[in-house]
Amino acid sequence: MLNMPEKIESDRIVLVRPFPATFELAKEIFEKVELSRNTLRDWLPWVDGTKTPEDEYTGWLVNWVQKHWKEGCGFAYIIRDKKTNTLLGAIDLMEYSESDKSALIGYWLSDDAVGHGYMTEAVRMVEKTAFELGLNRITITNDTKNTRSVNVPKRCGYHLDGVMRKDKWDKRWESFRDTNVWSKLKSEWLAEQKK
Repeated sequence: MLNMPEKIESDRIVLVRPFPATFELAKEIFEKVELSRNTLRDWLPWVDGTKTPEDEYTGWLVNWVQKHWKEGCGFAYIIRDKKTNTLLGAIDLMEYSESDKSALIGYWLSDDAVGHGYMTEAVRMVEKTAFELGLNRITITNDTKNTRSVNVPKRCGYHLDGVMRKDKWDKRWESFRDTNVWSKLKSEWLAEQKK
């Protein structure tokens, strides 16, 4: 069992488990999604299905976050600016496999938080915690055309394992899309710590 903490802090940001699930929090998250809808919907299929704060509350906070934390297979955090408490986005450690000691990181930032290195920092915080708790491998996937998302695993020293060609059908663009698969092993992370 991976016992991820409810809060992870750095000098600039704090990752907080969105619990308890409140409608006020759902409204706050929805406002950020709404602000960034045109950008996020190009890459994240759930955005078009999130049309109201109620969708955010029921779809993500209750049916994803609470369920997966309880089952121990997914750990979602909201990302906040430490000084202002402003919500910046979210990061998830999901698809956790106890037997394989592996998990997948997914993430998004609101448009007003992009370009400040927040997501690179958040990924490093989650990977540090997960590797210290016994994970052996972390994977990140992203659309090959999503330049901002592609830059995050590059900056964090992930290995590009390969490209899954035409593996996802995109209804909006009416085409198949390619997906990058990145990984980092605990041994690689440990070697980075010695530098």
